[in-house]
Amino acid sequence: MKVRNKILSCVAGIIVVLFISCSTVGQHLPISQNEIVIGTIQTTFIARDSWFVKNEIMNAQAYIKLLEAAAQKYPGNIDIRDIVWVTGRTVGPHDTEVSATAKVIRIDPDETNN
Repeated sequence: MKVRNKILSCVAGIIVVLFISCSTVGQHLPISQNEIVIGTIQTTFIARDSWFVKNEIMNAQAYIKLLEAAAQKYPGNIDIRDIVWVTGRTVGPHDTEVSATAKVIRIDPDETNN
């Protein structure tokens, strides 16, 4: 009976660890039909307190980091769309690694004046 209880405790512990360590996934700024994709960009960054961070804050962080990376790779007037981010490993007591990808689009200067 003791062995069975130990096995059940171990299984319960593994299940709890799996639920706690699950990644969070978010999507932001879907691409519209009239936007032309000129490339893709990927970046990894550290988010503070990401377990408790709301999606809106994570979306903003991912957008900023991806736009910075895209500006280094793609010249001209660009923006990013179809952002997908995934939280990863914990790198500190309040820090989590986040991987984000997006599509880079060219912005027509005529469209921004409307």
